[in-house]
Amino acid sequence: METTASTTTTPVDPVDLADAFFAVAHALKRSVNARVQPTGLSLARLKVLFQLAASDGIRLGELSTCVDVAPRTMTSTIEAMERDGLVTRRPDPNDGRATTVFITDAGRRSFAEGRRLQATAIADVFASLDADQQAALAGALERLGALAGVPEMDGR
Repeated sequence: METTASTTTTPVDPVDLADAFFAVAHALKRSVNARVQPTGLSLARLKVLFQLAASDGIRLGELSTCVDVAPRTMTSTIEAMERDGLVTRRPDPNDGRATTVFITDAGRRSFAEGRRLQATAIADVFASLDADQQAALAGALERLGALAGVPEMDGR
């Protein structure tokens, strides 16, 4: 007669789980920021360049919505990025009150380098998980993202 050991999973307090999740997400952001910082970029600037690289110009207000920051914060970010030669602003041809932001060639080069460094930083972190752990994490994040209404997670 063969006996199997029964295993029971101890429930985890959801608040503790959320605290751990936010701490890891914050540490991952810090790691990416540290890796891309020598290029003059940050994760926030990478998000802006990502949006601009995929478009033919975006209005400032729309860009702040896409990146999920306050319009004033986006204005300050774009002003700094313009000074650094990464973006340019032009009046919107359809609305004289609006400004459209475009990525420059220098911005495209910085974006490519920043994405490469970001990918390296992230790969270094996730290399510590085996394939099964990565798949389990991906499944959990997909489910949580869909429940939380994260647009990229809906219907994946």
